[in-house]
Amino acid sequence: MHDLAIIGAGPAGSYLAGLCAGNRNVLVLEEHPEPGGKACSGLVSSRLIKLLPVEIKKKGLIEHTVKRAVMHFMNRQFEFKKRESAAYVIDRDVLDRRLAAYAESAGAEMRYREKVLSLAQDKEKVRLKTARRRFEAKIVAGCDGARSVAAKSIGSKPAELLNGLIMYIDKQDYSDTVEMWFDKSLVKDGFFWRIPRGKNTELGCMGYGLSFAILERFFDTVKMKVSGRAAAPVPLGITPTFDNRILLVGDAACQVKPWSGGGITYGMLSASYAAEVISNVLKRGGFTGLSAYEEMWKKRLLKDIKAGLIAREFYKDLDLKGLSSVIEKAESMKHDGDKIDFDFPFSSMFTG
Repeated sequence: MHDLAIIGAGPAGSYLAGLCAGNRNVLVLEEHPEPGGKACSGLVSSRLIKLLPVEIKKKGLIEHTVKRAVMHFMNRQFEFKKRESAAYVIDRDVLDRRLAAYAESAGAEMRYREKVLSLAQDKEKVRLKTARRRFEAKIVAGCDGARSVAAKSIGSKPAELLNGLIMYIDKQDYSDTVEMWFDKSLVKDGFFWRIPRGKNTELGCMGYGLSFAILERFFDTVKMKVSGRAAAPVPLGITPTFDNRILLVGDAACQVKPWSGGGITYGMLSASYAAEVISNVLKRGGFTGLSAYEEMWKKRLLKDIKAGLIAREFYKDLDLKGLSSVIEKAESMKHDGDKIDFDFPFSSMFTG
């Protein structure tokens, strides 16, 4: 029997495995043949870069850096600029591969092509069934994304499941500005974006029921050389993240920023909390302490997630007249990018 079985070798799962392996018997089950392959913009803050182990941050991870964000509303725009680098554009596949190698070097057993079909827990263990075999573990961490089988096993699910769509354009862009467009005539609950990735350009959109046809129409991509497309579900909401011997981390736990759909930083922060709680529970030998994990991640993340969900509902309900009124009021305010923490924007507004 394993001390800990982790479902999913994405950033949250592999990072958690690397933190827990060594003195513990840690197993990672990944349904795909190798790490990576997840549709993701990879636009992250310096907080994530600082969080990463040294060996992950070597050359090849960061593709580009940006300092400005421009938001377009009804032919008006708001600019946020930081004197330091505001964000890093990373190669998500490189991140996934290096974190998986980090976990393996720490002693975790990595098993690929192992799609977990079901989980069943009792007082002594959790039984996991994959398409090829069965496993047992004292604790299971579901790091298996928006359609998590671990979440399903404890009756947990997102309140909303949005579409995140990305197109890569074969055009170099080394500018320092990310742009976002809010067009309620095409996307009532989301937005479009352009991210300079250095060697190429990324165009994307997030919202309910979106298609690539909408993305192509907005950016008029007919004459553009599209080098790739990718899509991924974006889970939003507040949902239970533990039950007896099972806990959820990352997208499986809806630990996602409602205003951007980004989940890498929140997932890895939560993985660090999960590692601390799992270590304490295994050391103690009892299994009544996983509730501490939910208390820890909520203390750090919940305020901004809740505020983001409220802001999202407010935006969804606005008609064009109401949106115009909000924009007029926002234009009279000062916008100091250095005072905004892009991981925790709502908290930072009140803490300075």
